[in-house]
Amino acid sequence: MKALILTGGKSSRMGQDKASLKIGGVTQLERIQSIIRPLTEDIHLSVAHGDSSARALPTLPDLEPSPGPLGGLQAAFHHDPDSSWLIIACDLPLIQQSDLQSLVDHHDGNTDATCFLNPLDNQPEPLCALYSPSAASKLAEILEKNQRCARRFLAALDRTDLNPSDSRALLNLNRPEHLVELEHLHQHGAVEKEVTVEYFAKLSQEAGTESEILRTSAATLAGLWEELRLKHHFSLDLPHVNPAVDNEFSDWTDLLSPGQTIAFMPPFAGG
Repeated sequence: MKALILTGGKSSRMGQDKASLKIGGVTQLERIQSIIRPLTEDIHLSVAHGDSSARALPTLPDLEPSPGPLGGLQAAFHHDPDSSWLIIACDLPLIQQSDLQSLVDHHDGNTDATCFLNPLDNQPEPLCALYSPSAASKLAEILEKNQRCARRFLAALDRTDLNPSDSRALLNLNRPEHLVELEHLHQHGAVEKEVTVEYFAKLSQEAGTESEILRTSAATLAGLWEELRLKHHFSLDLPHVNPAVDNEFSDWTDLLSPGQTIAFMPPFAGG
């Protein structure tokens, strides 16, 4: 088995290279490497087409410009079509070594892939999965038809589906607010607190309630929102929701305190 860490994304929402982001003084790339190494020493980096920068690990550039999320897997099988490939994005700060070990332990070489079902939508997650050599020819077929959806590709494979150890394990480090949450938890630890949460409009429909009292270990409003997005499978992401604390609009990076009443509001038609 070989491993490929996906680092060639544009990081448009984060605004900077996610592989170099640090939590507790450790970059995301260093952390991902550390949890892969007990499984295989044969680790490569997926980088953008034409990127020839020197790096500590061997690189596999995309074979073409802007190939989409399947570009890394395409380059991996082009490099070695006879190996199984563990594909993992660099921006999964909560994924654990035990999760990757689970992929390996449950992988059957007679199937095309072993993957996790993403708790957000119960769909197979293609960017943290173990692909067998048998997936190579199927990948070539769909790319020849210019079909680039990684999830649709994985869903069509003969695969083994697993659940991650923690529902947050597959959350991406996509935005600066997420980084603030994780750094605060690293520095101060998780402190459980009780808060009241109110939902408005579309959110109350999806949650099946207008309010609830819950205990959370999230540090910030952004962390609480991600927790609730998983719980209620909200269709809206953080940029499309406005938070308020005790009837005052607030920033996503504001810290939570026990006893607060927190409201989440989607955009309202008519202003």
